[in-house]
Amino acid sequence: MEAHVVTASARASTGKGAARKSRKSGSTPGVLYRAGEAARPLNFSVAELAGVYRKTSDPNTLLTVKLDGVDRLCLIREIQRHPVSRRVEHIDFYEVEPSSVVQVDVAINPVGRAAGTRAGGLLRVIKRTLSVTAPAGNIPRVLDIDVTNVEVGQFIRASDVVAPTGVSVVFKRDFNVLTVEGKRTDMPVPGAAPAAAAAPAAGKAAPAAAAKAAPAAKPAAKK
Repeated sequence: MEAHVVTASARASTGKGAARKSRKSGSTPGVLYRAGEAARPLNFSVAELAGVYRKTSDPNTLLTVKLDGVDRLCLIREIQRHPVSRRVEHIDFYEVEPSSVVQVDVAINPVGRAAGTRAGGLLRVIKRTLSVTAPAGNIPRVLDIDVTNVEVGQFIRASDVVAPTGVSVVFKRDFNVLTVEGKRTDMPVPGAAPAAAAAPAAGKAAPAAAAKAAPAAKPAAKK
């Protein structure tokens, strides 16, 4: 995974007021977390962060945070954006080692055309992301899922997903990830009589009904 670089500087104070001052001065406020250490409030370069998100929209982007002359490999822990402009207003990082195993959410990517869609069905994605564990330096951008053989009414479950080497899908209870919805044209509709059987039955009933409806013929008058 490519590591992007952002520069950070220490932020003396915390709280909403301090964060507003940082934004007014042209910086993005944030916090750096590291296991076993106190959280460090920081300011980041708006331009550098904007450059990172122009290059990638991956929420699991690996970044090198330059702080006090030291390069720190980090993943994004949380990001807050302005509700209208979508500008990054606050960002939290946590420091990792390239080989340390982390748990993150990764988007799924259906690959191929499902057999059920070729028969007129519709592919429906039930879960758009899956939780995985992976080395911090080897987090997949997406999880490819081959849907070629999925028929109408069939599901791919979390346990069916084949993850890349070193990556494991995490779940407590198995669940459906995607399916193909639609009508099975090869199955009879419940309660419907077969067409071939229905035709003769109707044919037999017609003469009986006609006979019942017709008035009896009167005997001819004697001359």
